[in-house]
Amino acid sequence: MACLDGLYLSSAITKVPDGAWFTLTLAGVLACVFILWRFGKEQQWQAEASDRFQTTHLVGVNKNGQIQLTDRYGGYTLSNIKAFGIFFDKAGETTPAVFTQFLSKLIAAPEIMIFFHIRPLEVPSVLPEDRYTVSRLSIPNCYRLIVRHGFMDEVITPDLASLVHEQIHDFMIRQAATRKPSVPLPSPSLQARENTSIPPPPQTEEIDNAAITESCTSSSDKEKRPQDSDEKISATLAHLKQCHDRQVLYVIGKEQMKVKAGTGIWRTTLLKSFLWLRENTRTKIANLRVSTEKIIEVGFVKEI
Repeated sequence: MACLDGLYLSSAITKVPDGAWFTLTLAGVLACVFILWRFGKEQQWQAEASDRFQTTHLVGVNKNGQIQLTDRYGGYTLSNIKAFGIFFDKAGETTPAVFTQFLSKLIAAPEIMIFFHIRPLEVPSVLPEDRYTVSRLSIPNCYRLIVRHGFMDEVITPDLASLVHEQIHDFMIRQAATRKPSVPLPSPSLQARENTSIPPPPQTEEIDNAAITESCTSSSDKEKRPQDSDEKISATLAHLKQCHDRQVLYVIGKEQMKVKAGTGIWRTTLLKSFLWLRENTRTKIANLRVSTEKIIEVGFVKEI
């Protein structure tokens, strides 16, 4: 790389008197901008590292089954917001910073919470069956949805909430299907007794009657368990749809950054230049193709 770039650089230097100075100046300016951006992003990632932890570090479930903050964040019991909350997750792992700020400041949480993460891939398009990944988190009614997409795919659409609801709904059904108990096979001793013509000894009659009674009882219980499970999943799906139909909230974090006090002049100059570039190149919320009435922007400040 150095030899190839040096070849082009040396050829450009010979033409500086004829106007090649402009090309070299432009290349130098772009190189400085790229280096400055990389330096600033590394400082930003280090500042955001303190917010990356498991959800159990932020909230837990008390004895009454209610969600409450951990002692580090006050230990308050969270109020329920009757809504379907979609938290835009930038990292796609651990706890989103916007979720931490929302819960710790408002002391409330939506009844259904989804961490929505968009992961671009270097392909034109991703097949629908490979595009979505849903997982359940330790918090009740909390899920993570990761959307993989190519540069030709459109992800943020006006019906984004419907898409998220559909993926969570299908995930619940798949989870319920995998939890259904399988049909038990007869025990080897029972099979052997059915296949032989030798009558059982007299003293086993009472044992056999007890076994038959136990078998009938266990089969009755096993018939009730799938029914109870079906009723539970139906209630869960109904609750999911109810929250979605009642109110949808798109919760987006607006992270403001400032330079720490006591930072050197040279470092302060570089960081302020980076923050100026960052503020003027960020994607604005107005560009999101969702209903603006459903968007909540949570602002917070980080020091770098």
